Amino acid sequence: MSTLDGRVTGIVDAHAHFFNPRTPPWSLQRLGRSSVPVLRALPAPLLRLAGRFTDEHRLGDIAGPGALGRRYEIREYGRDLAGLGTVAGVSVESVIPVDSQWRRRSSPDDAAADIRRNTEYLAGLAYGNGMPALGGLVVPADDRLPDLGIRESLAHDEAGLIRGVRLRWGRHPDPLVYDWSDDAAVLDSANLGRTLPSLIERGLLLEVLCYSHQLGDLAVFASDYPELPIVVGALGLPVGVFGPVGSCTGTTAAARADIIGLWRERMAMLAARPNVSVKISGIANSLFGYGRERSGNIGGQHILADMIGPLVLHVVDRFGPERVLFGSNAPLDDHNATIDVTVGALLDVLADRGDHLLAHLFAENARRLYRIPEAGPKPGEPEPAGPEREEPGSAGPEGSGAEISGGVDTRNGDPEAGGEPGPDQESAGDALTGDRKI
Repeated sequence: MSTLDGRVTGIVDAHAHFFNPRTPPWSLQRLGRSSVPVLRALPAPLLRLAGRFTDEHRLGDIAGPGALGRRYEIREYGRDLAGLGTVAGVSVESVIPVDSQWRRRSSPDDAAADIRRNTEYLAGLAYGNGMPALGGLVVPADDRLPDLGIRESLAHDEAGLIRGVRLRWGRHPDPLVYDWSDDAAVLDSANLGRTLPSLIERGLLLEVLCYSHQLGDLAVFASDYPELPIVVGALGLPVGVFGPVGSCTGTTAAARADIIGLWRERMAMLAARPNVSVKISGIANSLFGYGRERSGNIGGQHILADMIGPLVLHVVDRFGPERVLFGSNAPLDDHNATIDVTVGALLDVLADRGDHLLAHLFAENARRLYRIPEAGPKPGEPEPAGPEREEPGSAGPEGSGAEISGGVDTRNGDPEAGGEPGPDQESAGDALTGDRKI
């Protein structure tokens, strides 16, 4: 059985969701304006019942029954990593948490504050000290707002944690498949066009969540902004590729053949744009049609590997080892496949592709794109001689007792508690909080 031991010091998980349904901005729409103490006092059954009248209920098909009604933070994530060492030979070294705002939309008046609150919440979780380190943050964008609603978050990013912006613009013709945006032409909007030059100047990447039939538009967009690093989430989301989804998507073998054929064509178009990378994430997502009982395709690691293998190999062959990166999508896929099953399936598919691909997929590419400091020497390299080397941003004041594990040290939830930032962090912070305007 192939593992990652000796290939990477640890996995960089470039896509995980942390949230607490009792804490704004995830508080349910009818209860979201209540104070935090009031929300915490509500019994869990009442929260779940109220969720049936909001979009959390509609999103249940994506995340599994009841998943969005339960807290999922770094402690729960750490428990889900317990079996990973046996399968992979290493565990997760650092993690990139992405937004988990499961409500349809905040009102335009509240959205910018919710984006900032989401970012501060994710920055304040207790990374390190036996848990994965924080590798950086990706800010959620709202296409309805001037400057995508991210100005306030960038201006307050004094620790320089923000690495990119995430734009969810997926819209699907099936009425029972979730639409992430009201605007089908977001990529052509003047608002986005005005904002992107500043993102490029600041060195931020753009993550996109869209459906596979929209990838052609994304390819054109990527050509228009060759200096902008773009990361496509969840393999480009070919909805229904494994089985029926929504009201009419992927219901027949012929329909599924059309879905994968179009997806393959559009991914090849994207691969011709050197500024585009792909997250191999969400591979057991229910939107693919995987794990639905009526499709009869639910199974373990080997079945997942057999099903996802052709898609993963197409992406790897087209994009090459330097433009693919791993994301667990925890906890949204847990009802279909745990993190260790997901990693094991990918190792089954890619084990014969060599150390270079595996090292870049599971660690090196994410470190480069999200500017994550190295945790230590690469496998096979000797420890540095002389005084211990200090990675940028990793040194705290003498005697601080802080634990640094390769990503950003947040001092158990306080990103400002540890020492002076190193050169990389300082320059990132200056870029994000300087006088330049979006």
